[in-house]
Amino acid sequence: MLMLLPLVLALAAVDPVPAPSSAPSNAPKPTPLTEIGRVRALPACVPIVAHANGAITQALDNDRTLAIISTNLHNTDFDKLNFLQRRNAIEALMKQAEIMRINSSAGDAEVKKLREYAVNSPDPKRKEELKTFADALGGALYRQKKAAVEFMRDITIMRGREDAQEAHDIMQRDNVVPPFAAAQAANSVSVSPIPPPSTHYNKQMKYLGDTMDDLATGIQADEGRAADHSIAATTGC
Repeated sequence: MLMLLPLVLALAAVDPVPAPSSAPSNAPKPTPLTEIGRVRALPACVPIVAHANGAITQALDNDRTLAIISTNLHNTDFDKLNFLQRRNAIEALMKQAEIMRINSSAGDAEVKKLREYAVNSPDPKRKEELKTFADALGGALYRQKKAAVEFMRDITIMRGREDAQEAHDIMQRDNVVPPFAAAQAANSVSVSPIPPPSTHYNKQMKYLGDTMDDLATGIQADEGRAADHSIAATTGC
């Protein structure tokens, strides 16, 4: 039986798992996004670098969180967990997604500052580079937030179906039909019962994991574009 929480903790410091891509295997990979180190620039660029690194840090943290969520969705045997274990495991994933959503919003605030610097830059070339960098990084953060929100929405829908089925089962259990009423019901028009939710949790969770991986492909592309413009956008003030 694979338990989720130890796996979350064990993967917290690892690099993101590369997402599958439909692109040809010989296609160039996006440039890895990294924090901007010390650059030889005038002091005026220091605040730009600070805001850029603030947004990059949030994006990289989200990459690791997204990889953790995907790995757990694919590797945890949800079908073998009991009700309480499964609920705790899913709740841990929901908390991870919420952290990613919060980080995305914090990173977007930094990107807005970068866009302000781009608008106010007197150099047309730097204005273009900084805007391109900010837009690409903002796109990655937006995709990360979208992944977190969609995951939490899908889990909420799944839980709602389970709760509805549980309520139906309780009503069936507590409201015993008398024999004469059962006979009358058998002779009347049949009504389709509420269909039970799928008990194949592994299949549902793997589908969610595959969806996370698909979204990660777009995130990596945006981050690669941001990385390609990061130095030009933060130097030469």
